Amino acid sequence: MLPVPAHQWQVVVVVIATIGIFYAAWLAMMQQNLRRMMAYAVISHTDILLIGLFSLQAQAFQGSILLICNMGLAAATLFFMIGLINRRTKTVLISKLGSLFGRLPWIGLAFFVAGLSIVGMPGTPGFEAVHLLMEAAMRRFGALIPIAAALGNVASAAFLLWSFQRVFLASPGQKVTPVVPSVGYDRWLELTLAILLIGVQLTAGFFSEPWLHLLDQTAQTMAAPYAPYLYEIHRGQE
Repeated sequence: MLPVPAHQWQVVVVVIATIGIFYAAWLAMMQQNLRRMMAYAVISHTDILLIGLFSLQAQAFQGSILLICNMGLAAATLFFMIGLINRRTKTVLISKLGSLFGRLPWIGLAFFVAGLSIVGMPGTPGFEAVHLLMEAAMRRFGALIPIAAALGNVASAAFLLWSFQRVFLASPGQKVTPVVPSVGYDRWLELTLAILLIGVQLTAGFFSEPWLHLLDQTAQTMAAPYAPYLYEIHRGQE
């Protein structure tokens, strides 16, 4: 809708978004509430989306749409699983949780897969999306911005994996909430929900080609208003 301002402000927005990746990751690492940690993790990943959008290229728009779908699915899975944990243990404080995987393995597995999808691991729809965004950003801004974004993504992976380890795989010697020993095993509705969400994410990740073809024409249409500006940039670089 506003190609001229988007072109003029793209560098400013991308720099702010790159800073935001690390700032949101830092805030996430400070949280003891599992819900708040996941919220900041999603905010950190949204900044990667902004970098892709302001690359103003068809490939970036294609990856951005795919990443939006992936984030919606992965974030919904995470918050579903956190809600189930809260329902069973009556707490979402990381300091009071631990050793839940033996009792709630499918909830833990769904949490783990969604966390990997957030950081764009291979086999999840986030991988193809982040790959397209990074490639477009490197072509537009050079190597520095994509490298910084990738490092921020590593930070996101660190605290997501740490939270999974702390909540589900804590050793018996660590402090755990007193209610964990009394927590029952996965119920059939929780099991069904977890398997369904895992299946959707892995299917979309391993078979992403049809989705990319579906989004291709839309991405080309979105990129068309910015083509003259990109042409001027490339001509100036030559």
